[in-house]
Amino acid sequence: MKLQDTPRLKIIENDKEYDEALEAIKSLMDSGVAEENEDYLEVLSLLVEKFEEEAGYKLVDENVDAVDIISYYLSEHSLPQKSLVPILGPASRVSEIMNRKRKLSLTQIENLHNQFKIPYDLLMRQ
Repeated sequence: MKLQDTPRLKIIENDKEYDEALEAIKSLMDSGVAEENEDYLEVLSLLVEKFEEEAGYKLVDENVDAVDIISYYLSEHSLPQKSLVPILGPASRVSEIMNRKRKLSLTQIENLHNQFKIPYDLLMRQ
């Protein structure tokens, strides 16, 4: 995506502008951020973050743990819990993790990050 194809930088005021900003961020990230686009991407990300906080989209509760984050991700992408089997291990292990009877290993955290692009710091909350 070329920078001229992206939304102009302004306060995000509605869901349509929010969706456009998210799409622009995704496109820039997928195409590899050129050095001259880094500032634009940073400012656009801050505008999205501000909108998410004000609209109540952002998880700001410090009590949220990795299972909450994974559950949220699955819900947002309409994925069943069994989609975690190739990432976390057998269905029984997935069940133990999602029921908070077992903690994520570092390898599982790495797998979740690589597969779903969930930030490490959110997956380290246990």
